[in-house]
Amino acid sequence: MPPPPKDWQTLGFRGKFNINGYPEGKSNSPKRTYCPYVLSSKKSAFTLAEGATRVARPNSQRHTAFTLAEVLITLGIIGVVAALTIPTIVTKYRRQSAENKLKKFYSVMNQAVQMSIAEHGDITLNNQNIESSNNSDYITMWYKEYITKYIKTLKSEKVGIDYYSAVFADGSAFNSYMSATGPTGESNLYIFYCLNYNICPPGHYDGKDHFLFIYNPTKKMVTPVYSGADDINTLKDRCYNSSENSRFHCAALIEANGWKIPDDYPYIK
Repeated sequence: MPPPPKDWQTLGFRGKFNINGYPEGKSNSPKRTYCPYVLSSKKSAFTLAEGATRVARPNSQRHTAFTLAEVLITLGIIGVVAALTIPTIVTKYRRQSAENKLKKFYSVMNQAVQMSIAEHGDITLNNQNIESSNNSDYITMWYKEYITKYIKTLKSEKVGIDYYSAVFADGSAFNSYMSATGPTGESNLYIFYCLNYNICPPGHYDGKDHFLFIYNPTKKMVTPVYSGADDINTLKDRCYNSSENSRFHCAALIEANGWKIPDDYPYIK
């Protein structure tokens, strides 16, 4: 390559010069060169240093996945929240279901009584001078004549020598018997209401699945036993009894509380 002239401007060139002293764009100007590493280097699609959860794709955006530890922590949090909230939700549902069924039973039975009175003029219950509680034949006839003919039931029948039972369309049921004549000279027609007909043994009133009612022939009404007899605190004391056979007052307590189960009620959880 010939050495550059001492003064290109003397030849009339007014442009820029490169680092070798030659005018830019002249044929004898050295050509630009590039580092072969720069031309050939590309980022690899995956490197061990990035970790197994990160994948780089050429000409695309990186995507990040959750690690196993992150998934386990999230599942643990969900489990703790569920353990704290689900029991409360279940208890609330059970109590609302019991309240609705008790109130409905009270309403349906007394509507049937009023319809029967409208048709017959009166309801006659032969409850005097009854020597024993073996009255299933009589009370079966009485219920079918005066009460259950006005109620939609799935099944009604005599049970043994003492009881009559009926199953309602909502899955609840009741069984009933008439006691022997007491000191007043009259027998009581007891009604044992069950929230679930599958759990409805005769004569139970535990305040959880079974509640005690009675037919009052004077008032012509079906009411909880001891309805209106005591205040709420007294009813609580008598209902909150460790013995299931002593919980006569539980239905009356719920009725006195506006057919709402008290917050401290111990049996439906």
